[in-house]
Amino acid sequence: IQRIRRQFAQDLGLLVPSVHLRDNLRLEGGEYSVLIRGERVAFGKVYARQFLAIDPGDAKGPLRGIKTQDPVFGLEGCWIPDSQRMAAQTAGYTVVDVATVITTHLTEVINQYGYELFGRQQLAAVLERVAEANPRLVEELVPEPLSRASVLKVFRNLLREGVSIRDAQTVLEALSDHATRLKDPDVLTEFVRQRLARHITHRYSDDKGVIHYIGLAPDAEDAISAGLHGGEGGAMNLTLDPNDARKLLTSLRASAERWRGSSDVVILCPPLARGPLRRLTEKVAPRVPVISPAELLPTVRLERVTAVSLRNPPVDRAS
Repeated sequence: IQRIRRQFAQDLGLLVPSVHLRDNLRLEGGEYSVLIRGERVAFGKVYARQFLAIDPGDAKGPLRGIKTQDPVFGLEGCWIPDSQRMAAQTAGYTVVDVATVITTHLTEVINQYGYELFGRQQLAAVLERVAEANPRLVEELVPEPLSRASVLKVFRNLLREGVSIRDAQTVLEALSDHATRLKDPDVLTEFVRQRLARHITHRYSDDKGVIHYIGLAPDAEDAISAGLHGGEGGAMNLTLDPNDARKLLTSLRASAERWRGSSDVVILCPPLARGPLRRLTEKVAPRVPVISPAELLPTVRLERVTAVSLRNPPVDRAS
């Protein structure tokens, strides 16, 4: 757990509060639950001195053991004794011990809910740190023209989508550039993301510097463009025909699930549609990032793995 907390501080700039461990007699043997502010957000069950064999999708042959699902990704799995571990690995299963199951689940919980843990106290510490090096930047931004609540929302928006806030000075500089004419935190977040193009590009590139993406076919892009409309404060909203929305979400999720590359696959869309499309896909494909070309360095190499259409099945090809 200490290693997980250090990793989040290094990767995202998020200082995860202390994780308290305690026994709960209302849980059965091997069961565990994760609570945030007293409310359960995750649950699982492990078996002592057993190993979880997970089928990544191409494992060969069934295993003898206790059938289950991986608590993080929902993949089919099986709890097996140590004597079957080598055979399971040879058959193509991913085999992990109990500690790895729990810590992986905890990591996913923090990835999903970590933005809630970034509060006013952590924001105050960030502002104080930046003020030591650049006091005028903070003085000219908070509380006017931008309130602490709005700045907090921007930082939480970034963390919610896995964007690092370690470079807090760049975040505040981007806010300072636009806060005099824009107040909506969601709109401001989009401009901050564009300023963090170097981080976002490196975050989703593979070892060869390539970003693999799911693209939008012309009919899907046209439907999204037609459904965009401005709201208060410059915010963009997306309204799609229910059938088009269902087809789009189904195709995007299916395309992401078919991806077997070593790096993340992302959804690439026009800049104005990025925020609204992310809010649309968040519930069906929460682990699939949505980015726009404006958030990427111009030198990045892009490879399309599929093109999602509202009329035809996705077309798999690189471009």
